[in-house]
Amino acid sequence: MKSNDGFTLLESLVSLTIISSLLLLLLQSLNISIFQLKKTDTTVLAASLSRSLLSEIGVIHPLQRGEISGRIGNIANWSATISKRPLFFDDRSPEQAGVMAYDVALKITIQNSQYKFYTVKNTINGNLR
Repeated sequence: MKSNDGFTLLESLVSLTIISSLLLLLLQSLNISIFQLKKTDTTVLAASLSRSLLSEIGVIHPLQRGEISGRIGNIANWSATISKRPLFFDDRSPEQAGVMAYDVALKITIQNSQYKFYTVKNTINGNLR
């Protein structure tokens, strides 16, 4: 005589396997989301630091050809390469016109990830613009 009062052992094992598989997929996607969130936070931090550092170049750090570098607390290392940008005027050199332009390449390293930012700085008669 067969009883219809409950589930068989096989049905219970199959349902447990399906639930376990779904939970595993959910945990994996959660892990990926957390990793991406940390990566995004680091990228936003690098962008914020670069904005501050690029505004300091020419004010705190001299605007001249070469390389400068530093460290921001325990957060990041940075280095900036400054080079003259060629400018062309009618018949005058940029120095005669009083206008100079510099390319600034900034590298920020945070937690073994490197971020690069670029900008152009201009001076008119020696004043930063």
